Amino acid sequence: MTKHKLIPFDAVAAAANPDVQAELLNMAWEDGDNAGIAHALAVIAKAQGMTETARRAGITRPALYKALSETGNPNLSSLIGIMKALGVKVSFQMAPNNAG
Repeated sequence: MTKHKLIPFDAVAAAANPDVQAELLNMAWEDGDNAGIAHALAVIAKAQGMTETARRAGITRPALYKALSETGNPNLSSLIGIMKALGVKVSFQMAPNNAG
């Protein structure tokens, strides 16, 4: 039996690709889990550099880590700032048959 050497998957390295970043965020959003969305944003922030992301978002590096942690719950302005710093563009459309 031939033994194969497994190479560990590095999510942060994979997330260096903007297409992978977009897909990661889309999947997290579809799941609708706050922690999953925060995790996706954290992976992307790590791929782009946490210090630089925090600087562009106008928050401290520890605040960025806290906001994107499993227990983090960033306020809307922080979330928008982080997403802008990461280069995330959001567009909205109404779901079919949504009466409001």
